[in-house]
Amino acid sequence: MQLVFWSAAAFIAYTMAGYAVCLWLLSLVIRETVRPGAVEPTISVLIVVRGGERVIEGKLCNCLEQDYPREKVQIAVVCDGPAPATEAIVERYAGQGVMLIRAVRQGKNGCLRLGLEATSSEVVVFTDVGVTMERDALRLLACNFADSRVGCVSSEDATRPSDGNAEPMFISFDSALRRLEGRVCTLIGASGALFAARRSICRRWLPVLSSDFFLPLHAIEDGLDAVVDPRVKGYLSAVRVDDEFQRKMRTIVHGIDVLEKYAHLLNPFRYGLAAWELASHKLFRWLLPAAFLVLLVSNAFLWNAGWFYRAILCAQFAVLLAGLAAMMRPRLSRLLPFRVAGFLAIGNMATVWAWVCYFRRERYAMWEPSKRAENKSAIKEGCEQYADQ
Repeated sequence: MQLVFWSAAAFIAYTMAGYAVCLWLLSLVIRETVRPGAVEPTISVLIVVRGGERVIEGKLCNCLEQDYPREKVQIAVVCDGPAPATEAIVERYAGQGVMLIRAVRQGKNGCLRLGLEATSSEVVVFTDVGVTMERDALRLLACNFADSRVGCVSSEDATRPSDGNAEPMFISFDSALRRLEGRVCTLIGASGALFAARRSICRRWLPVLSSDFFLPLHAIEDGLDAVVDPRVKGYLSAVRVDDEFQRKMRTIVHGIDVLEKYAHLLNPFRYGLAAWELASHKLFRWLLPAAFLVLLVSNAFLWNAGWFYRAILCAQFAVLLAGLAAMMRPRLSRLLPFRVAGFLAIGNMATVWAWVCYFRRERYAMWEPSKRAENKSAIKEGCEQYADQ
């Protein structure tokens, strides 16, 4: 039983921290560098919106303010409607290179496929409607494609602090992890908030799977790299605590589907370090709930094995109870220990339920935008200067 206990503990420690340490050590001796250049490929910015009449104008202005040749940028807004108010706002910007594409409950990636079919640029930028970019974001993303080895470029998420959600802390850790992956080998998943890809790797489109996951894997299949540019930030607000479970569950279900389809990339003899990164960053994370359960059960059997095992078991129950308390009493999430415990509890419960949905073959073909606090930086004054009069 001690072997079972320590095996589960080692797996958890490796997945949550050891993998990052291994990447850091490897980055000291292996450093994949991108050779950026002053290139200006044509760009299509794809935005999918459902509802969104409160934020779409701010998003359009944010895109139109980019420091990039206007004649080389086309903005396509796919409205997964019907949403007359949103469509009317988008149509006001038709003279500024903004295209409106109407869809009816196609799902996010189904809508992105419509956007791809309606555009023909060299580089495609995918960005969420609630995300704000700096003025040089498109230029910085584009310069990475001067390196012919680069197939996909991700931004880094930047969230505002939240009193009720530990998501910003997790995003900071995940951003650092992605930077290390890019230095050592290749990025495994891009930021769904803002990333860019060569059109060539977008041709094999999978409308019901997560594009921010399968497009970097397409790049790996084609012998290209997926990289992160830490200079490019996608600013967004933290997800509301009451929506965190559903958001994580949807994300993981789609992620497991992608991993199933691209399981051949787990072959280390063919894909080397990329296979190791894919297993460590994705598969092992989704197996954490099973490891936590094994740790708890084996620890209970070791109650009489000494004070150390009794202390660890008490600590496990304390974290579990703190997480459940934070879920039942959201006000407790204002305290850091409860916030972190609650985030871990929600994440593990969402992962378990995602596996249940996966084995039941239940999928989320349709979508609802994540409920985030209003990102006021995306709502700018004076947007009318870009609209058609």
